[in-house]
Amino acid sequence: MSTVPDLATMQLLLRQGRWPALLSLGLLLVALLLLGTEPGLAMVAAGLLLASVVVGLAQAYHACRVGLDASLLQLLRDEALEGDAAARRTDQLLHDSGLRRAAPDAPLRGWDLRWAGMRRLLLCQYLLTGVQVVLLVLAVVWPQT
Repeated sequence: MSTVPDLATMQLLLRQGRWPALLSLGLLLVALLLLGTEPGLAMVAAGLLLASVVVGLAQAYHACRVGLDASLLQLLRDEALEGDAAARRTDQLLHDSGLRRAAPDAPLRGWDLRWAGMRRLLLCQYLLTGVQVVLLVLAVVWPQT
């Protein structure tokens, strides 16, 4: 049997994904504006801006997943579910919405695995935002020819 982390703590940590999501959205808009308005953009700078846009879209996907996890945890807290009952409810909701391929009666994953997956998504979100910042800065400071 796995240990059950505190759902409120898990949810509060996942809510920290809002800030990189907002920053990334702003960076995505800046990259798109630069691509559309800079007439003499160097080929390398344009490539860096395009890479920044792609990374921004990947970050947006991770932000949606982190937001979904935070919302699911809030729902579990609202329904006062914990432990295996909460895991079953989560799996049922994901299966009903088409986000989980496994059968509803499949063996339950422990909360330690679920929590590790949630943290991994949040970490990827932060890393992608950092990569997006670096790519955008490099594109802006790249010498124009």
